[in-house]
Amino acid sequence: MRVFTLAAALVIAILGLTLAPSSGSASAAESITQCNGADNTGGLGLNCDVTVINNLNTTTGVASSVVTVTECHAAANTAPICTAPVTTSYDSLTTSVNQCNNAANGGGASVVCNVFVTNNITGVASTTLTGATVNQCNGSGAEGTQPTLDCNPFPANTTGATITQCNGSVNGGGAAARVICSVTPSTMSAQLPVSINQCNDTANGGGSLVTCTASLTNIALASATAPIATATPVAGAPVATATPVAKNTLHDSRTDGFTHVAASGDTSLLLLVVGLLMLAGLLVAAVAVRRIGARR
Repeated sequence: MRVFTLAAALVIAILGLTLAPSSGSASAAESITQCNGADNTGGLGLNCDVTVINNLNTTTGVASSVVTVTECHAAANTAPICTAPVTTSYDSLTTSVNQCNNAANGGGASVVCNVFVTNNITGVASTTLTGATVNQCNGSGAEGTQPTLDCNPFPANTTGATITQCNGSVNGGGAAARVICSVTPSTMSAQLPVSINQCNDTANGGGSLVTCTASLTNIALASATAPIATATPVAGAPVATATPVAKNTLHDSRTDGFTHVAASGDTSLLLLVVGLLMLAGLLVAAVAVRRIGARR
């Protein structure tokens, strides 16, 4: 009886290990939003930064992202008072950044906002990338000393652009070159589309200054592993086969898919099989003990 009780307890333990949910990581980051609708009082300064690193393996579907945000507030045109940068890791991709929109609309404001996004993509069929589309500095810098716009690229008015910034901003008069907005040479990928929207409808009211920068970089690799090379036989010489290039073990599948990680379901199945074998052994032992007792 004791043997059967032990066997039943073992079955319950095995089922608990098999069916228990695996621990999860941080929730998905579909969109990063900060510094919108902020500091809409005259004479204030707003400085906000977002840095995103996306990692996608198109072969395995493994995706992750790391996001760092910084937010600063102070009087206009003075050294900003910033919160400590906050870095968060996510188990999915960050595909949208929205910041510094509808902000600092009290006049006499200064706004400095930056977004930097890097997409690391492995396992793509083609590594060809296209230039990121831009829509910026439209309907901005009205009135005041001309020229008021210092934007690159300009003109840039693509509808539904990947990067949209500094539109409808810094109107109401003020100094020359008070709309300083730039997009560094940026690319986009169909496998991992990302949108950046910042500094739109911002710093209106006269006497304000806006400086905003956006960058979107895509790094595409056709494969995460190198092909195996085979030497060509030479008459009279021994045939040699080149050693396969080792995988990069400095990375894991959460970051770039270079090292395969067994699925949690594989581990659960192994535990179930081992448990069943142990149970079978206990049952055989129980039957043997009962037979020996009967003979006595």
